[in-house]
Amino acid sequence: MKTLVLAALAAVSLSAAAGEKVLGYHLDISNCKVPRLETMYRIVDILQKLGYNHLQMNTEHTFAYPGHEAVWKDASPMTPDDARALDAYCAARGIELVPNQNSFGHLHKWLRLPEYNHLAESPRAGCHSRYRETPMKYPMSLCPTDPRSIEFVAGLYDALLPCFRSKQVNVGLDETYELDDVTGCGRSAAEIKAKGAERVYLEHFKKVHALVKARGHTMMFWGDIILHRPELIPEIPEDVTCLNWGYGKDHPFDREAAKFAAAKRRFLICPGTRTWGTISGCVPEMCQNVDRAVEAGEKHGAAGYLMADWDDGGGVSPWIVSLPPVVYLSLRVRGVKPTREQFVAEIDRVAGCRCGEALLEYGEIYRASKGRNDNATEMCYALREGEHYVRAEKRGVTDETLAAAKAQHEKARALFDPTTAPQWIRDDFELLDLVCTASEVRALKPKTANFRAMFEPEYRRLWLTNSRPGGLEESLNINFGL
Repeated sequence: MKTLVLAALAAVSLSAAAGEKVLGYHLDISNCKVPRLETMYRIVDILQKLGYNHLQMNTEHTFAYPGHEAVWKDASPMTPDDARALDAYCAARGIELVPNQNSFGHLHKWLRLPEYNHLAESPRAGCHSRYRETPMKYPMSLCPTDPRSIEFVAGLYDALLPCFRSKQVNVGLDETYELDDVTGCGRSAAEIKAKGAERVYLEHFKKVHALVKARGHTMMFWGDIILHRPELIPEIPEDVTCLNWGYGKDHPFDREAAKFAAAKRRFLICPGTRTWGTISGCVPEMCQNVDRAVEAGEKHGAAGYLMADWDDGGGVSPWIVSLPPVVYLSLRVRGVKPTREQFVAEIDRVAGCRCGEALLEYGEIYRASKGRNDNATEMCYALREGEHYVRAEKRGVTDETLAAAKAQHEKARALFDPTTAPQWIRDDFELLDLVCTASEVRALKPKTANFRAMFEPEYRRLWLTNSRPGGLEESLNINFGL
């Protein structure tokens, strides 16, 4: 039966399934882990099998911009030659590689350095946005009222855009928290008070758009800020693509997509892999998120879909846990609401080995711990924050739920047979088990001596099989540093 299901799915015309719509994948390489070029080639091959036609990588500080060595010198960045090589590889497989550079927020790796701090909206740490629970550790956003900010962005575009065939560029513009600083201490505070944060945001938006258009490109941007005041959407230039993102199982894609559709703006619906901050993924929630995304996209005429794969938390999860989400979106766009058997069969097909059942069970570990599931799961909190944080009464985690999570891990581990798997998949499963075990030790045996020493050598070895060395030390400090 599985063979028949697999054959039926493989027979679907992938180009016809995707039609003229975008079926895209967005990979974050700015949170410690920068893949080796060979790793990216392997991911592209998988995307091609699944009918994807669009790829972009969130680089922020991990592109080797000439003259900006201070920000990327320890990051093992993607070089211009790397970008050109990957671009050619993608083009030969029918995939558009789209440059990506945030041009407003998410620039903390730049703005915390003395060379760039003068460009920040709030040069010192401590901004407390109404959209965040805690104050920010670093400045993240450019000052939109300082002309030097737009000059800085223009210089980045002049170095980045020529490395790609694509005439699109994702300029980010998301999560500009400093514009909503409740203390009103940002450099644009007076302008914000007079016009409103979203109006000041839109003025910077239009300056960025002018840069993009002058270079013969069209602009993509994350749509979260403009949705704070959707009546401003009609003021967005007509040639942009809005990226309507949301990652929760109940995200209101239907309501948000309707706003972009009513304004007659081109938009993509952007669900998430729900793998960041989790170690082994959140497969049931991911499926619910994707289902809502596809339903809203079909209802409101989305130009396509972009699966967002972030890497918050220091790149602790191996890429293999992103395979089920990438597969699931592909199936849903093809019109298939898969049974578990179909889902497993398609994962196995593109992986070239039987690993789908195991991956779906790994993606259930978070449920066994029965704690909160916000932007990170309890087993990841256990690793990063320690047992006292995880076992706090508000989180609802007990010895019994942690033991259940460990039992779920053992169940998942037993389902994977490495004997027929490619080496990279064996390496990824080794890393997955290593980090799951480390989180269990941290939570269940919190006073274990030499905790980091127990796991660091293998973590280093496995990291380097698929990723560059830059960011490794930071990842170790984030996840094994207690």
